[in-house]
Amino acid sequence: MNKLNIAYTCNVRKSDMDGERYGEFESPATIEAVIAALERLGANVELIDVGSDIYHQLEKRKNHIDLVFNNAEGLDEKELREAIVPFFCEYLSIPYTGSSPKTFINKMDKATAKRIVAYDGVPTARFQLMVPGEQLKDLSFPLMVKPYSEGTSIGISQKSKVHDLLELNDAIEAIYTQFNQPALVEEFLPGNEYTIGLIGNYVLPILEIDFAKIPGQPQVRDPHVKDIENPYISHLSWTEKAQSFAKLAIAAHEALEVRDYNRMDFRERDGQLYFLEANVIPGIHPTEADLTNMCRHANIAHNDMVALIVNTAVQRLSPLYPERFKGKTLLLEELADSAMEQATIAGTIIHRDRQYTLLGKQ
Repeated sequence: MNKLNIAYTCNVRKSDMDGERYGEFESPATIEAVIAALERLGANVELIDVGSDIYHQLEKRKNHIDLVFNNAEGLDEKELREAIVPFFCEYLSIPYTGSSPKTFINKMDKATAKRIVAYDGVPTARFQLMVPGEQLKDLSFPLMVKPYSEGTSIGISQKSKVHDLLELNDAIEAIYTQFNQPALVEEFLPGNEYTIGLIGNYVLPILEIDFAKIPGQPQVRDPHVKDIENPYISHLSWTEKAQSFAKLAIAAHEALEVRDYNRMDFRERDGQLYFLEANVIPGIHPTEADLTNMCRHANIAHNDMVALIVNTAVQRLSPLYPERFKGKTLLLEELADSAMEQATIAGTIIHRDRQYTLLGKQ
């Protein structure tokens, strides 16, 4: 059997990398697990550490790579950074997993993402983009203040929830100074947080973050909270309420035109779920990532999760690149089918004539 040639693109976290930005980079544990999972599919795997020379790294391999498994965050390109690898893959006609450059750019601008999903009926908190010196309009305190174009909770702390104009102005100034960008100021949502993941047309078990259960009773999901929260995260069974949450997530997923896999964050207020943001290349750490946690609860192992992501992408890409995949994906298909045979399936829901399968407990 011919083997797939897969390039795994990511930002490799080195031992001397400290600070918020590098929290998005991939750890040795993640890289080792992902490479092993890709090799299990019968693939030749090459790791590419995404840096300023990424175009040249891809260009010299363009006739050899069958698929880029992309999990790169980019560098300092602001709204463009997560779109860098997909953009160059498009230009070089290299198939790749995940969403298009357009989706990444829209997602990285949190205000734009909120407007897009709101147009398709997904509730989102009222918001305003602000720079130092601007006047607050018709938003009600308390407010949540965060960078408008960052990921992985970068720029978020417990001080991000503000209660008056003095705290608001200080928070806006801090974001503008540190990140050279406006702050996204939105009405604070006081309820539990929910993160909802999809792989293809499979909706993964919903994770619920009840802040009252976490030591110190934090108000927001900052990097410190993410480090300690796992024992306190619960999974929703597929009640009528959970299914209504899933329908909102699917609507947001489709509105943003996300491909292959995604994880979206929502928060509750007065029984209503509100969209926070999409994580279009969610973390895939073998034990700690939210997406891995969701899959584990549906009886899907980490290496099977990777197989499902790759298989979803290959099914989408094969009609466009038939010669790239011909005779190379039999083992991949068998492993993906086997993973779903072992997965816990709770039912289906329909959104705009498209069927989605719910994974996890009923």
